[in-house]
Amino acid sequence: MNINKKLFLLTWIILVFPVVCIAQQSDDNIIAIVGNDKIFIDDFIKRYELTPQLYAGMVGSEESAKKEFLYSLIAEKLWALEAESAGLSKSELISSAYKAIEKMYVRDALYRKVILDKVEISDEYIIDAFQRSSKILNLNYIFSENYEEIESIYEQLKNGVNFYTIMLQRPESKLQEAPYTVTYGMMDKKVEDKIYQLKQGEITEPVKAPNGWYIFKLLSVQQKAIENTEQAQAEKNYVLKVARQTLIDSLYNDFFDNFFNDVKAETNKELLMVLSNFVFEALVNRSKMNGISENDKIYLTSDDLYDIEADLGSEKLNAVFVKLDMQPETIDDFLQELAIENFYVDSLDLDHVRGRLNYYARKFIEHELFAREGYKRGLQNLPEVRKDIQMWRSYYLSEALRKEMIDSIEVTEEELKEYESASQLDSSLIIEVKIIELLTNDLDVIQLALDELDKGAEFRELAAKYTVREEAKKNKGELGYFNMNEYGEIGRKAAQMNIGEMYGPIKVPEGYSLFELIDKKEMTDLPLGNYQGERTQMVEELKNKKLYESIINKTVELANKYNIQIDEELLGSVEVLNTTTVIYRIFGFGGKLLAVPMTFPNNNWVKQWIEQTETTP
Repeated sequence: MNINKKLFLLTWIILVFPVVCIAQQSDDNIIAIVGNDKIFIDDFIKRYELTPQLYAGMVGSEESAKKEFLYSLIAEKLWALEAESAGLSKSELISSAYKAIEKMYVRDALYRKVILDKVEISDEYIIDAFQRSSKILNLNYIFSENYEEIESIYEQLKNGVNFYTIMLQRPESKLQEAPYTVTYGMMDKKVEDKIYQLKQGEITEPVKAPNGWYIFKLLSVQQKAIENTEQAQAEKNYVLKVARQTLIDSLYNDFFDNFFNDVKAETNKELLMVLSNFVFEALVNRSKMNGISENDKIYLTSDDLYDIEADLGSEKLNAVFVKLDMQPETIDDFLQELAIENFYVDSLDLDHVRGRLNYYARKFIEHELFAREGYKRGLQNLPEVRKDIQMWRSYYLSEALRKEMIDSIEVTEEELKEYESASQLDSSLIIEVKIIELLTNDLDVIQLALDELDKGAEFRELAAKYTVREEAKKNKGELGYFNMNEYGEIGRKAAQMNIGEMYGPIKVPEGYSLFELIDKKEMTDLPLGNYQGERTQMVEELKNKKLYESIINKTVELANKYNIQIDEELLGSVEVLNTTTVIYRIFGFGGKLLAVPMTFPNNNWVKQWIEQTETTP
């Protein structure tokens, strides 16, 4: 991978965080020190508990799981510090990634300020909510997409025309063989305010809805039956939840309507058409490459976006895509949005792709304007915003340096011959593993599989159904025996596991992998020539091996350079929850992201670091 390619944000995301008060943390709560950076207990617990820990530790020990995770977190910070030192933070790649993440948090802070902070629930409001909750309304309605038509109908009704004389002549009557039933919380607050004020036989004035206009007629009211205390408590909890959410939705709608009242934005339709064609072609190729059915979700990957950027060229990338006040947005900015939002389609139809891109373009405009308003109010400087942004910045800096190392790994002809010879003469170098794997770009699929496993489903069936790796899909989820140096981190992890153990989800270049080791063997007494293999496969194995060793050596070097300190005793005292849940953060005013970065597993450096520390006089 070329290091000059844009660093797209490979994150996909269900959790809404409360506002966090950032208090001064005591030095007594420091688990590790990395240069001038400190990892506090709260930081560690947050990252650990919000990251899926399926069978973490490989030996069934929580202590091992905590250590592995802390060591990987330390490695992330070490690589981030080195990336900063190397000037990578000043690159356009990191700046672009950092800014995109920052905008999400600034939008979220704006949402809290103008919506959540204004939620005040009075006693009168709660009493009214419980009264509404006790009733079931039976209604009929007349619907029209056209305001002039619905106004004309309303005038006829006011002048004495029978409601059903009109309704029974209209297509919506076919949907009302039985009355339309409404319970509390089903409808928008403004609509509820209208219909809950009706007396039996009365009608509303025309009521606006997202799809058109309605006139409702109240037929009857039923009292909801509560049979026991459990139902009463459940109803109470429901009413309080809906009452709060209804008020939030009302505040949101009012703010949204006022905010966009006089906004003028124009999308470059010609550029959108050009982009649609490139995206459609990329999705078709992705579908063929991964054996994805036409009716399944097909995601744009980072590689697809890299290729689209290259196809568009510098001139089109920097062309104005959206005319927005005095600060236009480029097609390059929009591609960043697609990467964050994890763009996908569920139909390989060009018109469908264009429609999806048009929808994302509208959301892009909304997101950008909300972010600008947040910056205008200085919300990017809030302590909780800075803390979360710094977490992601550290992650992306470490990833940038790791990608740079990946690009630097080369295999010479002499190294290849030595590796082949060593493989033939020393069979102990060769461990082969067989796994069942579920590979996907969609973390929702991973969560679905984990939920099904909890219910007793067979992992083999789930892998065969959901994996996008063609080889495994064709073989009932299995990847046949392969060398531990193949498939990067998957091969190395599998070699350390016991048969029957599972691991993941783990972030890999192709997406996210969840796998089970079903067999493992160490090759012995190999006859000469038995391990020749394909040249391409041999080169890939050696590159993976060199990369693995380089990452360990580099991390040890950085651990010495930045003088890390680890409080193993304090780590042992920390109580954590292991979860297999993939947790997302939902952002105010749109957008979702993994609750915390899914850091690259990098813990095998510690043994070498400890050994060299002990031998150093």
